[in-house]
Amino acid sequence: MHTADIRHNRSGYYDGTAYKAIISADRSSRKKRERKAVKMGKRENAVGMAGRIAGEIEKQPDIYGASGLKRFFLEIQRSGGSSQDSDRVIVIYGQEADATPGQLKDGAYVMVMGKMQTYKEVPGGHIVVFVLAEYVGAATEKVEQQNGVYLEGVVARKPIHRTTPLGKKITEVVVKVPSAFTEGYFSFVPTICWKEYAEWAATCQEGARVALEGRLQSREYKKRLDGVEAVLTAYEVSAQYIEKR
Repeated sequence: MHTADIRHNRSGYYDGTAYKAIISADRSSRKKRERKAVKMGKRENAVGMAGRIAGEIEKQPDIYGASGLKRFFLEIQRSGGSSQDSDRVIVIYGQEADATPGQLKDGAYVMVMGKMQTYKEVPGGHIVVFVLAEYVGAATEKVEQQNGVYLEGVVARKPIHRTTPLGKKITEVVVKVPSAFTEGYFSFVPTICWKEYAEWAATCQEGARVALEGRLQSREYKKRLDGVEAVLTAYEVSAQYIEKR
């Protein structure tokens, strides 16, 4: 079993070897998968993940005219965390991305490669933050769980700098990246920066171009809806590094 390493090099891009590594973690049909990985080349929006499907595969409503899509929740244990400490993120994919037809099901371990995207639900206007998968393949339960995101994009609006109830400094940044569905349109990816990067991100101006790396996280929060307190889930990139481009 090979270790799946999806970290990018310091030139700011995921390279072919990183994609090759996550695919090589499962030796089944390795040559075919490695060829597909190398074709993906260098990216400004790249996600590499490995985890367990949590729940049934569902039909995804059309997104900006794209049809025939499916979705599932991918549960990924956080590095250094307990078995209960995990992220549960949304993965959407088309038939062409399914490298192991018939093997994607509740409880299956999978590897995912793709890009960060968002869309607005109709009706309701809720913004869905998800991974658009270009590759989804079944793996064994021994696969090393991974959650890596690399983005280059534009700061969409003035960052929000604040202190959490626990006293931690954070900055909320929305990063604008090209839409994978419609040319000339964009996805707006919510991002949280921490510690010294929070201080730096707070100085960024709208329109600044940035590069960042981190993970896609899920977290629960409470909000009153129609007078009733509800528990909701937020999805955002937790940036471990950010810089100007």
